[in-house]
Amino acid sequence: MRDNRTKRIMASGGLALGVSLTIADPFVAEVVGGAGFDFVLIDAEHSPIGIDQLQMMLIALRSSESTVLVRPAANDAARVKQILDLGAEGVVVPEVDDAASCAAAVAAARYPLRGVRGFGPRRAARLDGGRPAYLARADEEIAVLAMIESAVAVADIDAILKTPGLDGTMVGPADLAATMGHLGELGHPDVLTAITAVRDACQRQSVPFGIFAGAEQAAREWAAAGARFITIGADTQFLDQGIARSLALAESLRASR
Repeated sequence: MRDNRTKRIMASGGLALGVSLTIADPFVAEVVGGAGFDFVLIDAEHSPIGIDQLQMMLIALRSSESTVLVRPAANDAARVKQILDLGAEGVVVPEVDDAASCAAAVAAARYPLRGVRGFGPRRAARLDGGRPAYLARADEEIAVLAMIESAVAVADIDAILKTPGLDGTMVGPADLAATMGHLGELGHPDVLTAITAVRDACQRQSVPFGIFAGAEQAAREWAAAGARFITIGADTQFLDQGIARSLALAESLRASR
C-alpha cells in the first residue's frame, strides 16, 4: 500500500487541497484525478454512485497521484468495509454526532484488534505491493475523517476529537447551517461561530481541521484561519462555471455583430 499523501500533509501541519466527485463516470474521475490535487473525494452520500460504479471510478483513478477518499452514504461499518476493500485510501464519514459514533467510524476502517473491519481486501490487496504489504500498512495509511455537520456534533466536539485513530475533521457548512435553523445561510454569524468553535477545538487537541468550501472566498478565508484539509471544488461546479463562461461569451459575440 502506498503512502497516504493527504494524511502526511495534514500530520505535518500542511494544507491538503482537493475536489469532490459526484458524477458516476470513470472518464470524469480519470480527468480530475490527473489534475494534480492532493486528494479526490468521491461523494457516495449525495450522488447516485453505487458500489459497482465506485469500483469503476477507483480503477480510473489508479494512476492518479491524488489520495483517493470516499464519503459513504452513512456511518455504517458494512459500507466502509466495501469502500476500503475496493481500494479507497480513506473515508470521510458522515453522521458523526458524538464520541460513540466517531469511535464507530474509526473502528470500521481498522482491522481487529484495533477495529472491526472484516477481512477481505479484494481489490485493495492487489495494489502497490500486494496483500502482505497492504495488511502491514492498511491501519496506518488509511485516513479516517469525521464529518462535523450538526449542532449536536459541535456541542460534543471535544469528546469527538479525543477519539483514538481519528485523522481529521471536515465541517459540512450546509448541513450544519440547516441543523441550526439557518437552511441555505452558510454565512450566518451563528454558523460561522460554530465552525470557528470546531476549528479552535481542533487546534487545541492537535487534530487537523477541514471544511468543504463551496466558494473561492471561503477557501481563502479558512486556509488563512488554519484549515489543513479543504475541498475547493466539485465536478458539477466545474461544469457550471464552464457553462457560465461559454454563455457569457455567446452573449458577447451576439452583441458584437
